[in-house]
Amino acid sequence: MLQWCGAESLPKRALYAFAGFPRLSFAASPVARFRGFTMRRRHLSKLLFVALLVCWVSTCSPVAIAQEADEPAEKVPEKPFAVVSVAGIERMLGALDFSFEAADRPEASEALTGFLERAGDLKGIDHRQGFGIMIYLSGIMPQPVGFAPVDKIEDMMKTVELGPFTTKKIDAENYELKGTGGSVFVKLVGRYAFFSNQQERLDREFPDPAPITQRLAKQYDIAAMVDLNSLPEDQKNLLATLLRGSADANLQRRDGETEAAHRIRKAIGENHAALLEQVLRQAREVTLGWKLSAERRQAALELSVIAYRGTELETLLTELNATRTQFTNFLKGDAPLTFASTWKLDKRGKTLFDEIVQALAGTIPSATEANEDDPIQQMFRAARADVESGGLDFAIRFLGEPKGPFVLVGGLKVTDGRAMEAGLAELCTYLLETGKVDDIEVDVDKYQGIRVHRVDLISRDNDNDRIYGGKPSLYMGVDDKTLWIAVGGDEALPVLYEQIDKLAEPADKAVPGVPMQFVINMSDWMSLGEENDRRNRVGRTFQEAFTRENSTMRIELRSIENGARLRLEWNEGFIRFVGMMLARRFTRD
Repeated sequence: MLQWCGAESLPKRALYAFAGFPRLSFAASPVARFRGFTMRRRHLSKLLFVALLVCWVSTCSPVAIAQEADEPAEKVPEKPFAVVSVAGIERMLGALDFSFEAADRPEASEALTGFLERAGDLKGIDHRQGFGIMIYLSGIMPQPVGFAPVDKIEDMMKTVELGPFTTKKIDAENYELKGTGGSVFVKLVGRYAFFSNQQERLDREFPDPAPITQRLAKQYDIAAMVDLNSLPEDQKNLLATLLRGSADANLQRRDGETEAAHRIRKAIGENHAALLEQVLRQAREVTLGWKLSAERRQAALELSVIAYRGTELETLLTELNATRTQFTNFLKGDAPLTFASTWKLDKRGKTLFDEIVQALAGTIPSATEANEDDPIQQMFRAARADVESGGLDFAIRFLGEPKGPFVLVGGLKVTDGRAMEAGLAELCTYLLETGKVDDIEVDVDKYQGIRVHRVDLISRDNDNDRIYGGKPSLYMGVDDKTLWIAVGGDEALPVLYEQIDKLAEPADKAVPGVPMQFVINMSDWMSLGEENDRRNRVGRTFQEAFTRENSTMRIELRSIENGARLRLEWNEGFIRFVGMMLARRFTRD
């Protein structure tokens, strides 16, 4: 944020000295297969000093309330392209206190209070109002301008004087703050100070930040909002051209890339580029927001897109929840991991998946021969018919108890499963011929009329022993409406049959499908490597912070009014873990 506000030239050492803080940092290993956590030094510094950053921001903006002056005509404020907003110092301190309370480390709150005292308790800043950055565009180049709410200019100046800064009053509205690395210029508008290291960026009429920050603060503690409505058409055209050019450059075939892999990557990339351009032209607003709820004991990160009424984008986003899943019974109950999607495909989505199916078919010689009776060709024709039907419905789950072994079971809705039956057996034979699998057994079993085939996978990954209880095999079968797969050891078939039986039972209540959901219980995965995790400090903190009841992370995509929202939600265990790590740095233990 310092860099965006134009204060990157001020040395970090001066900022630390100004706040009275020791230079705090810590490092940790990244998560490997759901068993770690990354906390880089620079990220922690930002977390620890987010409140004190406002203090520095305000020191870049000593404010005297400008006296009203008569003007011949009121100028229209210039709307920013984007706004980054923090709900206020009080909210941020409350969030830190909650994380320390969840971590059972109240002494960290006391340490934070001591840090703030050395920073003058951030006097002169209105702790209840939001602060942040307004971003304007010059062509396509961003021009960030910081803003901060002012309480009393006298107190703020005393806070500024705690650091190595000098202030110069240029006139009633403008100030210059001189530091060892350069100057920051400040413009006073009402009860807010706007600041930048380039004075010409302040030569505009600014809107009142309060309505913007207050609207965002109703939903989020920290938020970034892009107002696409503020972009004139020529800027949208320029950005769209850049998007297409960037996509084309990145979608060229790479050295060593197979034709099928390139076709699939290109199809996905073109689809994403077209969607981004559609959002650019037909969306009104895009918001990314973070919030912490002490009442619900959880944290959430949300990305929402609001489209203009009557556009194709609005139709696409608001109809995401229109279809129903056939996997209601399969998705009941907790599991170590769940990934499911029920999607109504638009024209662009049909084109994407049809290209993927054709690319995969092109990798099998018999699927490209002039023989319509070939079982593999029949299987891929049935798959293309499923795509043309406009519906995508699948679910994948890792099932099992903590400490394993787990079994991966998945189902894909099909419209003519029997047309795929013979082709599935032929596919197993083809896989053996490629040398990419150890062995196969066609018709290894039959259950509820489903022919089940086994493919022994080549595995040199030691993690398979922990996840599957040994070398895994892939089992495949299809009935009239579902293509089933299972991956695992000896428990794979019994678990698969149990899920087939569940799906055959009448659902208690048909529920709308979730366009996309991903749910993982971190505690279940950590139990697979519990002994290794206890050998390092971060692993021990994980074990202490998480239980099976508090370690769920959920990602969901759903329709909302005039748009859609992607939500990432963490239970209290994640808050507890972060609080424990932060408290360790604050208290130096």
